[in-house]
Amino acid sequence: MRAFLFPGQGTQKPGMGTHLRGHYPRLVEPLWREADEILGFPLTRLCEEGPVERLRHMPVTQPAVFLCSYAALVAARANGAVPDVVAGHSLGEYSALAAASVLTWQEVLQLVHRRGELMAEVQHRVDGKMAAVIGLAIEQVERACADVRRATGEVVEIANHNEPRQVVVSGQSAAIDDLVRRVTTRPDARATVLRIGGPAHSSLMESATADFVGYLRRFDFRSPRTLLLSGSTAAPYTGGEEIRRQLGDQLVHRVRWVDVMAELERRSVSQTWELGPGRVLSGFVQRALPGIRTYRSHDLPSFLDGVAGW
Repeated sequence: MRAFLFPGQGTQKPGMGTHLRGHYPRLVEPLWREADEILGFPLTRLCEEGPVERLRHMPVTQPAVFLCSYAALVAARANGAVPDVVAGHSLGEYSALAAASVLTWQEVLQLVHRRGELMAEVQHRVDGKMAAVIGLAIEQVERACADVRRATGEVVEIANHNEPRQVVVSGQSAAIDDLVRRVTTRPDARATVLRIGGPAHSSLMESATADFVGYLRRFDFRSPRTLLLSGSTAAPYTGGEEIRRQLGDQLVHRVRWVDVMAELERRSVSQTWELGPGRVLSGFVQRALPGIRTYRSHDLPSFLDGVAGW
């Protein structure tokens, strides 16, 4: 089996996607033009030129990462690449929805733009952030979070379980700072504050959930045509209503990427292709599942390697 994987927020940078636009103009140019029209702002120019600060604004970040991922998907399909399974990390799950024909790409673009707006509103109300903890098992990070909560009375929770010893935490800034200080005193661990706005995948996003659930009701979620794994449970989605329900909860639920990779291994996936900016997910797969061949699409040589190898 072969899998398409789609990255999430944090992979954005000026110039992303331009290699595909230049190499496949007839495929990609129409997507760029229509995306600008749907959103009412120059997403294409921001993807190409930045500035970096604007690309970090979540109502821009999320459609930008999605659009570049979808352009890579369209180009891969045009070269005959078909996956047996698709999955996405956090925001990347929306790209996977488009890949599995659950929604049209235009519908997904609207969804991720609204998701970004709601998350940005929380960011403006709540002094929160995220940090990556490297070197500790998830149980150790759980205990550290509990210690910080008792000491500060503030929120700090696990947001992403990316690798056996890479865990992302999310919460109020003072609590995150306290946890980072505690972790960095250990010789076997380190922690880094991430440049991702707001406390994603934590209970602090609860205030955005009701509005987002209401927005999700505007769309007709179809059953996936390709095996689609949930980033929250690692289990395959079975129908459109289940997808709608889990997307409503995704804002506050952790990403279980370790479990997603275990599911890929269980299903005997032999190749993965990371479609979108960056190469984070390929790194996760290479370290966790070294027997799997990985491809990327973050630059033209990498994309063409995928075309040749798929």
